[in-house]
Formats: sequence, structure tokens, C-alpha cells
Amino acid sequence: MAELVATGQTSLSAEDVIVRAIPFFTGQRWRTQSHSTRVATFVGKTKVPWMLLFFTFLCFLAFVVPGVIMYIFVIRRMHRFQNLVVTTNPMAKGSEVVITYSKQAKRLVNLFLRLLPAISA
Repeated sequence: MAELVATGQTSLSAEDVIVRAIPFFTGQRWRTQSHSTRVATFVGKTKVPWMLLFFTFLCFLAFVVPGVIMYIFVIRRMHRFQNLVVTTNPMAKGSEVVITYSKQAKRLVNLFLRLLPAISA
């Protein structure tokens, strides 16, 4: 899968960003695979949109073959384990946050970057 990169800057130290990232992503059903003072790696599955599940169910009702095709090529591919890596780089005033993720986790990553200064440790 193609990996996307999101960057942001914050006035928090690099360690504080990692300390805040761990409870945020584990609260969103991502498991912490490893972490250090500047890097945290998470493994998880993104949620499958309800419309895709509904469409797959309709395909099963109409005829079995389209439902099986939808399940194999869309649902199963989307529901695989994926990696999310949060890396911090210290700067003069705060730190730079770099997150590598798959396209299905884009909303979650954008939410983390928006809430970063407001997340309590």
C-alpha cells in the first residue's frame, strides 16, 4: 500500500508528542508495536465504511458471485493490518511531527495533528 506522510509543528517537546500519541492512537484501536523517545509505531485496522458493507450485503442478496468479489477485492483488502509511524524531530522552539500512514487512516492522522496541542497527557 502507498504510504502517505503528514507533517506538523508544535511547541511541545518531542517526548511529549510521543507521550500524547500513545493514548490517542490506542484509544482509536491501534496497538503500540514499539516506541522510544522520538518514534512510535502503531499497528491496526481501519474501519470499513458502512456503505461498503451495505453494498456488499446487497451484492450477496442479488447474486453470490458479486458479493464474493466485493468481499475479496474491497472489504478484505481494506481491513488488513496497517502501520502508522509517528516520528518527532526536536527544533529550537518545540518539535516537528512526521506521521507515515496509509490512505485509510488519513482522517485519524489529521485529527491527531489538529488536536495535538489540546490533548492532555
